[in-house]
Amino acid sequence: MILALDLASVCGWAVGDPGKLLAHGSLRFARQGSSHEAIFAKAHVWLDDKIETFRPTTVVWEAPLPASFKRGKTNVDTTTLLYGLPAVIGALTYLRRIYDIRKAATRDVRLHFIGQNPKGAKAKPMVIRQCRAMGWDVKDDNEADACATWHYMCSLIRPELAIRPTPLFGQTIKRGLR
Repeated sequence: MILALDLASVCGWAVGDPGKLLAHGSLRFARQGSSHEAIFAKAHVWLDDKIETFRPTTVVWEAPLPASFKRGKTNVDTTTLLYGLPAVIGALTYLRRIYDIRKAATRDVRLHFIGQNPKGAKAKPMVIRQCRAMGWDVKDDNEADACATWHYMCSLIRPELAIRPTPLFGQTIKRGLR
């Protein structure tokens, strides 16, 4: 069972066995303007529940880009969040005895899922469109990115699933639990 995450102020998530997406969604860990500690605490509680519910054996998230890539376009609060969430998620995952913890490069996920690696603003609608073509009713780009990351990880664990996603190979599922 793979749990894939798009970690940010709004977190996207997708979970399922390789080749069978069970559930997906997105959520804001805490109200806008909340402290980092409140966001991290809510992320901890949320993940603990997802681990208990789905019993994943692998947890993966898109690795944050180095802060130097966004020099002048980000601030310490955003950087703290983008590096703090993986630390909290990784620590809890490890404490729950899930040792297959992976990070996926955004570039690799996009090349796998949409066949190219455009900048974020251009990529987001493309990833959403591909998810919907696969039959996954995603409501936002966070959820779509998590589904793409899940699909990418499935292809690494079971290479026969690495066929580039197309509607021909898609399946319809209902929106997951929140």
